Amino acid sequence: MANGCPPIHSPCAVKPLRQPNPNAISAQDLHWAAIRAALVSLSLIFLWSIPVFAQERPSTDQRPLVFTHVTVIDATGAPAQPNMTVVISGNHITALGKASEVTTPRNARVMDANNKFMIPGLWDMHTHAFIRSRKSFPLYVMYLFIVNGVTGVRDMGSTEVRDDFGDFPYAQDLEWRQAIEAGALIGPRLNLSLTILNGPHVQGYPRTWAIVADAARAREEVLFLKKLGADHIKVYDQLSRDAYYAIADEAKKQGLLFSGHVPILISGSEASDAGQASLEHDYGVLFGCSSKESEFMAEEEKLYGAGVGRLRGILPLEDVKALVDSYSGEKAASLFAKFVKNGTFVTPTLVRASVDRVPESDPRVVKYFTPALREFSYPSSAKPPESQVLEAQKLMYQYQVRIVGAMQRAGVKMLAGTDNSFFGFGVHDELEQLVKAGLTPMEALQTATRNPAEYLNKLGSMGTVEKGKLADLVLLEANPLESIGNARKISAVVVNGRFLDRKVLDRLLSQVEAAANN
Repeated sequence: MANGCPPIHSPCAVKPLRQPNPNAISAQDLHWAAIRAALVSLSLIFLWSIPVFAQERPSTDQRPLVFTHVTVIDATGAPAQPNMTVVISGNHITALGKASEVTTPRNARVMDANNKFMIPGLWDMHTHAFIRSRKSFPLYVMYLFIVNGVTGVRDMGSTEVRDDFGDFPYAQDLEWRQAIEAGALIGPRLNLSLTILNGPHVQGYPRTWAIVADAARAREEVLFLKKLGADHIKVYDQLSRDAYYAIADEAKKQGLLFSGHVPILISGSEASDAGQASLEHDYGVLFGCSSKESEFMAEEEKLYGAGVGRLRGILPLEDVKALVDSYSGEKAASLFAKFVKNGTFVTPTLVRASVDRVPESDPRVVKYFTPALREFSYPSSAKPPESQVLEAQKLMYQYQVRIVGAMQRAGVKMLAGTDNSFFGFGVHDELEQLVKAGLTPMEALQTATRNPAEYLNKLGSMGTVEKGKLADLVLLEANPLESIGNARKISAVVVNGRFLDRKVLDRLLSQVEAAANN
């Protein structure tokens, strides 16, 4: 390996006691990792008896669950279906229809859901639940997702730290996934990238993602992450073109989706043609709709490209104005048609772009942020942005909203993602942003239900409320098709067949609040 450095370790990262060669992870190694994960899962169960870290005990009631008189909004695009009966056996929907068409199983738990609305469980398709710098205990992050009706997340990676056993990096993320899958604790389905692949680290750059210096290292990293248990590969800003295309090729060979930022040296059109499954934050899209795309890419490379020690940020105000003025309907139409043809998804994360920031006095911050997480999100040393920077951000946000509406009209499939610390809550913020951008409430709802299932190639088993699909469901007090804000009015959640009523959800919130303010 180049410089004798394992592919996942940057010079600034904390190195584990054993540095794994990506081509030398044996079956025995992974076997012991799985055993450790099971032991950690079991140890988490003991947290139930600890007051500060008490876990809500999963239900052991195995009887079929029946909802009667419920209005089903199945997220297929069909109108709401009133007065329906939904039967859940195990963790699947086994029957759905009018009462006269459905037989209630013997000994079933029957819930009268009159005046309630059932939707599929929501997904946050861009979150970072395991970044240790945020100092938020993952158990409570999982709870916040669930109480907000988020039954699945695509986690976009964290920096490497030693795990509890001092060897495999990222193993703790895998252990949380295994514990949830085993039913040892309550949480959303986890789709993990484990880390983020970026170009060589330079002094001043504030992130220590996995270093991918060239095409050979890129392939090694994809192989390593596949063997470790990653569900997908995330790419980042400062990758070289050779490394990016090597990741694209190797991910395809390994049967892994790859997604993330469109690197600074790659256009949105090139990323789509390379098979990048989703483009995050509209990177590659905003420039791709401009008649001066190459000029803006060159400017961004100068400001934030390889070898520059700062994170990718916004262009100066005059450049943003020029970008907006150079919008080309013809270029946009061509780019969007390519996305549709290639099956490329886009994750706008409008909540990330919005300048209307949630204030520190918001109850979600006061109740559920630990002091360290509050400092991470609202650093005491932070200064207000300069007026020109703020104006540039506002203008870029407005431009992004315009393009999101245009993409929806062109048939581009989009995903609801947040990229913030308002775990669970942020998904509802994003759905409201998408409606403001021109999506209908149904179209916005699909960005967090049907579209994620299609993206993950799991539409046959999840994403809509239909017979035979997994029982990840949300019961609402009001109709989200009348106002997408009604998706916040949660009466109950069914996660993998487990029924959590409002009392249970409130207990979960109480546990998070107690831990955050302990």
